[in-house]
Amino acid sequence: MIVAEDDHGSPTRLRVFRPAPDQGVNIAMNTWHGVLTVLERPARFLVVDRGGDGVNLEEHHFAEPWLVKP
Repeated sequence: MIVAEDDHGSPTRLRVFRPAPDQGVNIAMNTWHGVLTVLERPARFLVVDRGGDGVNLEEHHFAEPWLVKP
């Protein structure tokens, strides 16, 4: 998982973590998050999203790639 705090409409303080198998993850409102990524083998995800009118997706494109350093 990749998550980030919001700083006036832009992601900041990116964090990366690896959930345990069968672990649920609840993402708070106004938290930026990356796409779900499979690392080792095929997997299935269940995503529960909100319903209703209004904008439900905002994309951010970084000027330069963001790299995770060990």
